[in-house]
Amino acid sequence: MIFNNLFNREERSTTITLPDRYIPPQSLTGGLTVTEGTTLSIPVAYRAVQLISDSIGSLSFGAHRDDERLDPTPAVLRQPDPNQTRMETIGATVTSLVMRGNAYFILGNRDRFGFPQSAILLSPDAVGVVIDRQGNISYQVNGTTYDTSEILHIRGGVVTPGSISGAGPLQLQRRSLALSLAGDEAASESHVSGSIPSGVINSPQEMSQEEATILKQSFMKAHGGRQKSPAVLTGGLTYQALSWSPDDLQLLESRRYSSEQIATIFGVPPAMIGVSTEGNSKTYSNVQQDNRFFVDYTLRGYMSRIEQSFSGLLPRGQVALFDADDFQRADRLQRYEAHRIGLEAGWLTVDEVRRLEDLPTGQIEVEVTA
Repeated sequence: MIFNNLFNREERSTTITLPDRYIPPQSLTGGLTVTEGTTLSIPVAYRAVQLISDSIGSLSFGAHRDDERLDPTPAVLRQPDPNQTRMETIGATVTSLVMRGNAYFILGNRDRFGFPQSAILLSPDAVGVVIDRQGNISYQVNGTTYDTSEILHIRGGVVTPGSISGAGPLQLQRRSLALSLAGDEAASESHVSGSIPSGVINSPQEMSQEEATILKQSFMKAHGGRQKSPAVLTGGLTYQALSWSPDDLQLLESRRYSSEQIATIFGVPPAMIGVSTEGNSKTYSNVQQDNRFFVDYTLRGYMSRIEQSFSGLLPRGQVALFDADDFQRADRLQRYEAHRIGLEAGWLTVDEVRRLEDLPTGQIEVEVTA
């Protein structure tokens, strides 16, 4: 209240009703539509989005000043949405950035200094961004207008010069996503509708359309479905089974290509989402390189956007940072070798090494000689 009076700010209710966030499932038949729901129906896309969001959502998120973490953690970082866990909120934020290129929060529960203690993530479909002739940006949420002090807008994906919003795959990669959806639907139709015949009945004599139809129906009645009884044909009729492999139909190659394209779109190494690439055998070194690539060139960008945006909600001198130490940890042998070098060089102590390994300190003494 003091903050509002000092700045002559009108206090108003922030109670709003948001549209249902339910994502409808993709229909099995009919025209293709590229939406958040249909995109997540693609297995590799679902796994890529889940992997990115869970990797960042699982990290600790805290405030730092002069390279030291503050305790206690500000509420807006510890649990931005009081109705969700921090991992759920941050994971959903990353999903919004990955899929839509934007994440919107409505800020509230301000303390006596005016800093928000809560940030409620909104569905991108519920928010409209408006810019006036003076360059002022405002946000429309279900008919209510909010200014930039009330909405935290994180831009992700591709942000073009002069754009007030980011753009994600649903906007810029619709063609590639639609191609993958079309491939999945074509493969499904070939199995469900039986568009590819399982065999051919050959007749030595010409048959009318009616006779051919009766013969087909009789054969299917006797031997179709799950029937396993042997067929008995007379009158010179012969049956030739047709065998179509997925390779013959180029289904596997097409779907592998689509999967690799989706892995490229989301910036995830193919092997991490179960996509096998021809001629690439995975070794321990390859896996380590994939993990390093994923952290440096995919996760880091999303993390930096979230960190810088939430830092603006903290008092001056404080910055919001993810604790990414788990990403930096090497395997045990490499860590122990690095510890040994540090101890022998004298710039690490035993207690410091034990703290790095999350072990209690001050319990043992070790003499290290060069």
